[in-house]
Amino acid sequence: MHFANLLPVYPPIHMKKIFKQFYKNIAFRKAVCWLITYYIKLVYYTSRKHIIMSEEAKPYVSGEKVAVFAFWHGRLLMMSMVKPKNRKMNVLISTHRDGEIISLAMENFGLGTIRGSSTRGGSSAAIRCVKALQMGENVCITPDGPKGPAMQAQPGILSVAAMAQVPIIYATYSSSLHKKMKSWDRFMVALPFGTLYYKAGLVDAGSDVKHLENLMKSATEDVDRLIFS
Repeated sequence: MHFANLLPVYPPIHMKKIFKQFYKNIAFRKAVCWLITYYIKLVYYTSRKHIIMSEEAKPYVSGEKVAVFAFWHGRLLMMSMVKPKNRKMNVLISTHRDGEIISLAMENFGLGTIRGSSTRGGSSAAIRCVKALQMGENVCITPDGPKGPAMQAQPGILSVAAMAQVPIIYATYSSSLHKKMKSWDRFMVALPFGTLYYKAGLVDAGSDVKHLENLMKSATEDVDRLIFS
């Protein structure tokens, strides 16, 4: 008999199943959120920063006025560090289980959350967004979330802005040191000790969705171009 046949046989280890079991634990999810929070702060405070902003956008980015803020899903990571001061920001987050991690992480930055999406809970989420704006609070929406297609804006964000009669502030970022995940949105993970470029502009609520999409794409291309200049 071969020696290998005498060794004990263990069942295969399925890492995905193990992770899912941990994921169900609220303490584990909160720990993951704190790690994300501290990582974002580490990247932000160890990086050089450049902000490009139109004059029309400045009163909204500073918190003087209310607006809907628009970020691409793949460029969401570092946007929590540039939220307007002295005005609450609410982030529209998917009802998917992964959205809970993002929701808990956003709370660590003092951001409020509204759960919903264009596919589940969309209409009720839109109403809550409008009510928040009417109360003088900002709302952040990723117009290509939660499942894409990447950098393809959906019209829901314009409906929310029009109902609340506020403009949209589109913003994006890029980092000279980063990794892109192999996800549908090519999510950008900025790395510490690089240079961050932010760009923001304003779109009227009455604009069409293609105009918003083109401006957001152009801004993202601009900051991406700067990291190689």
